[in-house]
Amino acid sequence: MKPLHFRLASGALWCALLGVAIFTAPPGSPDTGKLITHLATGQLEGVNLSLFALFNLMGVWPVAMAVALRFDGPWWKWVFLVVSFGLGAFALLPYFMLRPWLEPRREPTSFVGRFLSSRWVLRALVLAAVCFGALFVFGGLNEFGTLFRTQQFAYVMSFDFFAFCGAALLLGLERSVSATTG
Repeated sequence: MKPLHFRLASGALWCALLGVAIFTAPPGSPDTGKLITHLATGQLEGVNLSLFALFNLMGVWPVAMAVALRFDGPWWKWVFLVVSFGLGAFALLPYFMLRPWLEPRREPTSFVGRFLSSRWVLRALVLAAVCFGALFVFGGLNEFGTLFRTQQFAYVMSFDFFAFCGAALLLGLERSVSATTG
């Protein structure tokens, strides 16, 4: 597999995410801003816990991507990673189309890179993902299903989550290709 293949796969994933958000999502709701404020501040009265869990998982993903991409050389990757906290894979996948695929991994030398290499960061990410994953499953999936079908926010965020999963698969595939060729 060549770097171009990874770039094309990243571009296809980004286009699919954009297409789903633009062409298949239910209409937006005027109270979405208020809902996001409630989710971000932990005001959960009347909020579906599965939606809250997914919202928080979408905060775990950018940190996980920062950990995975800490070996990448370009300094400008941080712009995409920081913006992905607000825009998710919509912001990160363009970096995947530009990133240097199949390059040798370099140990991070910056404080941030070394911090992200810590086992404690990895443990915290795994714990957060497991806890929010369990909350998603047990927090009201039936009600979430209704939100998914009727609210643009829940719908697009769900596909954004899957786009992050696809990006993680691409990074895993890169690692396996690098291991077999190097």
